[in-house]
Amino acid sequence: MADKSKIEWTEATWNPVTGCTKVSPGCDHCYAIRMSQRLSHHPKYRGLVVQGEPTKDGFTPEWTGEVRCHPEALDEPLRWKKPKTIFVCSMSDLFHSQVPWEFIGKVFDVMAASPRHTYQVLTKRPGRMAHFAEHIWPKQANQAHRTTRPLAWGGTWEATWPPNVWAGTSLEQEWDGQRHLVKRLDCLARVPAKVRFVSVEPMLGPVDLTRWLLGGVDMTNWSWPEEGPSIISWVIVGGESGPGARPMHADWARSLRNQCQEAGVPFFFKQWGQWGPFRDNGPLPPNCHYIGLDGAIRIGDYEDDTDVCMGRVGKKAAGALLDGREWREMPAGEGS
Repeated sequence: MADKSKIEWTEATWNPVTGCTKVSPGCDHCYAIRMSQRLSHHPKYRGLVVQGEPTKDGFTPEWTGEVRCHPEALDEPLRWKKPKTIFVCSMSDLFHSQVPWEFIGKVFDVMAASPRHTYQVLTKRPGRMAHFAEHIWPKQANQAHRTTRPLAWGGTWEATWPPNVWAGTSLEQEWDGQRHLVKRLDCLARVPAKVRFVSVEPMLGPVDLTRWLLGGVDMTNWSWPEEGPSIISWVIVGGESGPGARPMHADWARSLRNQCQEAGVPFFFKQWGQWGPFRDNGPLPPNCHYIGLDGAIRIGDYEDDTDVCMGRVGKKAAGALLDGREWREMPAGEGS
């Protein structure tokens, strides 16, 4: 675990699970693969990645498909006395199919036993998260209450989702007829977390969350009323960084920001990524191109007024200003 994190929307990371597999286009240039390669000298990460397809810069790393659970890392958050906001499994996915339910239960045992911390659980597999919330967690809770067996970390099981555990899912664009977006968010709606959040990073296309931001959901008969409480408490947006990064059209980010403002939901703009808006009115430098609303890179002049000029300038230079200001909104009572 890292007691400090460079990820802008958290304070620390905790990795009781390492390794993963790709499930959607947003995984194509996964930062965790590159970081696992750099950390391959460490036993937790050794052998998790191999050399992938050749490129002009060498070989791209790729997951081997192995996912590892690390029982020795379970007690790490309990050693921290000062309250922290902790991103769980930044180098994997806690709800990967290779992670046993029993081990996920142990992770939740630790989180429930340390209410001073706030835990952010982000998954691309919210269907498995919903199943855990509806069936696995209550079953383990009832079993614990029926026995006198002490829990490993001195906590107590509760059938309700721990209030200090936020539940989130990742999205990147509306692809496959929007089916993946609907499926992931409908699964997230079934998780009774105090804070449900969505991370749209890398943002690879437009995303319409209106249905989940404004409508709410009737959990009894799965109907969608015209008005109701939002099932989403927080939205994170970010462009892609690193080798092979794809540009993010500025209007995609603006649209999602506007959706959040209309619904009164906190909006966090993390970064532009490798590509940033080009503001100069002069000739385009070689590293600048026009980007279409469809994400296509225009070689040469723009085709219509919806194209935006973006420069491949690097994450630091691109920054995190959207329409001239930072957006660092957090759920009520958290952050600034």
